[in-house]
Amino acid sequence: MARISLKKGLTLAIAFAVVYILGLKSCWLKNKGLIEKRQMSDLSNDEEIEAGFPVADTNLKDEQAWLKKMDEKHETRINALRRACSDHYNMSLESVTSLATQPGRLRPLIVNDEHQFIYSIVYKVGSTNWERLLVEDLGGYKNVPNQKLYSHKAIHWMPRFNSTDIQQRLSKYTIFMFVRNPLARILSAYRDKFVNHHNSVFSKMGRSIVENYREKSDGSPATGNVTLTEFVRYLVDSPAHRANPHWKPIFGQNLPCQIRYDIVGKLEEAADDIPYVLRRLRIDQLVSYAQGQKKSTSEKDLLRKHFSQVPNDLLQKLCLIYRADFILFGYDIPERNTEV
Repeated sequence: MARISLKKGLTLAIAFAVVYILGLKSCWLKNKGLIEKRQMSDLSNDEEIEAGFPVADTNLKDEQAWLKKMDEKHETRINALRRACSDHYNMSLESVTSLATQPGRLRPLIVNDEHQFIYSIVYKVGSTNWERLLVEDLGGYKNVPNQKLYSHKAIHWMPRFNSTDIQQRLSKYTIFMFVRNPLARILSAYRDKFVNHHNSVFSKMGRSIVENYREKSDGSPATGNVTLTEFVRYLVDSPAHRANPHWKPIFGQNLPCQIRYDIVGKLEEAADDIPYVLRRLRIDQLVSYAQGQKKSTSEKDLLRKHFSQVPNDLLQKLCLIYRADFILFGYDIPERNTEV
């Protein structure tokens, strides 16, 4: 009788252990971005959502195996970035002392002291969602309009700190950013600022672009939305036109060759890269950052659809301007619009 009771006890213990392990796995999957509360605000505003991000790999045996795989992938990516900076631009990491003496160059850096990380914002690469994470999930504020996130008091921009504080943060904190195919980023900015929305600043800019870059066959004033070709002509025409942070090249804006980045995520691999970043920052239990829903149109088809209207010579000039972003982050440079 004692042996039977012991056997039953072991069976129950094993059953409880299985239930417990399954519960832990469910929590991990939730933190990995497979069970989420909120849809990505940036991805719902334009055709970015149609790019169809890959689904996170759920076939790995456990979380540690996934983390090891992601650690290796991101180490390889950072090493490739460092080599590209050296080989193509003869640039290496700049000392934090030097960077701290020129805080104006650090304008894209947002600091979170509580969790000791720095987010280098790249617009049109999920930036609104990261701002919302900082303001609402970590800052405790709720229902903040998108247009108020940038200037919210929960956002702490690096140039506001003194040089000593800048040095300490650049030395100790985890620094990350997210990047994207340059042409996809340009297309997203074009659609967001000149097609889907009509902010007064960009409406005025759009009228100026139409006036200066649209041919007027009958002599009458040109009207209507800016075309993608006109926007590309505007970008190619002058360096001043490329200064807007929504489409300014990452190479000159976020200083990937000078700043010691610990993680560089890719929007195309958001299904894995976002949960990985949240885990590395140790905030995965505190935030919700949902993935976009996969659509039938691939990003490659989406880019080909829109850039097919841009003359090849103009496309090549555009790619030359963003050449560093292509090279540093491992994106293929198209030779013609049929290869986009």
